[in-house]
Amino acid sequence: MGWSDLAAGIGAQLAGPGAVKRLETELASHFGVRHCFLVGSGKAALAVILLALKDLHPNRDEIVVPAYTCYSVPSSVLRAGLKVRLCDLGPDGLDLDPAQLSAALAGSERILAVVPTHLYGIAADVARVRQLVGQRPVAIVEDAAQAMGEATGSGLLGTLGDAGFFSLGRGKAFSTVEGGVIVTNRDDLAAALRARVDALPGYGSWALIALAAKAAALVALLHPLLFWIPRSLPFLRLGETLFEPGFPLRRLSAFQAGLARNWQRRLEAMQAIRRRNAQRWLDVLKDLGEREPRIARAACPAAVRFPLRVRDAERRAALLRESAHDGAGIAPGYPQPLNRLAELRDAVPAQDCPAAERTARELVTLPTHGYVAEGDIERVRRLLHRTFAADHAAAAQTRAHDSRTHRA
Repeated sequence: MGWSDLAAGIGAQLAGPGAVKRLETELASHFGVRHCFLVGSGKAALAVILLALKDLHPNRDEIVVPAYTCYSVPSSVLRAGLKVRLCDLGPDGLDLDPAQLSAALAGSERILAVVPTHLYGIAADVARVRQLVGQRPVAIVEDAAQAMGEATGSGLLGTLGDAGFFSLGRGKAFSTVEGGVIVTNRDDLAAALRARVDALPGYGSWALIALAAKAAALVALLHPLLFWIPRSLPFLRLGETLFEPGFPLRRLSAFQAGLARNWQRRLEAMQAIRRRNAQRWLDVLKDLGEREPRIARAACPAAVRFPLRVRDAERRAALLRESAHDGAGIAPGYPQPLNRLAELRDAVPAQDCPAAERTARELVTLPTHGYVAEGDIERVRRLLHRTFAADHAAAAQTRAHDSRTHRA
């Protein structure tokens, strides 16, 4: 965003609610869907979808979510008054484990929806989920919060299930400071959604002032040369992964709709930058002898962060410490899988999710935003070289030990 976008947001707020309707129409046309609704956040979008589905199927109350995902997902399920049901990840990627999902669907008639998640912009296999759901009255709700504008051969992510949602929060594919987009082609679901969205309150005066202040701070301080200022303010809690089931449900404001002016051009520009930077990280890994980032994926997406695995815990911790010291931008993923999250202990039955637990231990992410420069690439390359060189040496030592043991 720039100062002119902030001015457009203020102008739209003064002009009235027409900007929200125009943005809904533009989004529906762009994504090729019949219905689009705008709310105050991505997690509000998921909660409203689930509430509308519950209106259609009042005898069902379980929502299947990946055991490793953003904490906003289970908080949205609880905000809707429903039950979280965890499904572990597959062995190599970030997608739902099909065998475990199949068993869950066969073993319960309480499941209302499955939430396949396009984490970091890497496409989940929605077609496989559709096949496993079969003729059951179970909705597929795509979590495309981090994948706005991405596509597979089947179509645009977020439009492949019964409903999908995108986040317009800070750091996502496209941002209006905060906001959420709901899309669907199901007329019955759209009617329930319309009733729910129309009943939501709007932003109050103080909430709008706070929103405008956040927007101004993002415009002024997000550049890496100035980012130390918001990072030094502990009450902002930047970079933290928070579990907050008491978040507000409200409609998107005209101010946010105004901030989204020229959104298609801006989204395409951000996608091009992120896709280019993701490809650069793939090239760096290949130069270091890593064929893949140890995360199963299809074609290189415009990832909001570029995920890879570091299997040795000590080397991963060292990598993150050195990155923080050097300002290289390497960050951990979500610190805990949902089955180990203390806040969910009373809400989720105890279960082991080994793939999700391993992912939480191993995952790190690299930046793909538009401020990544050549110096950043070289800093990260040096850090990864040390990490993976030690990793390869340890693996060779282990193989040599195994060989000696076998000969003995």
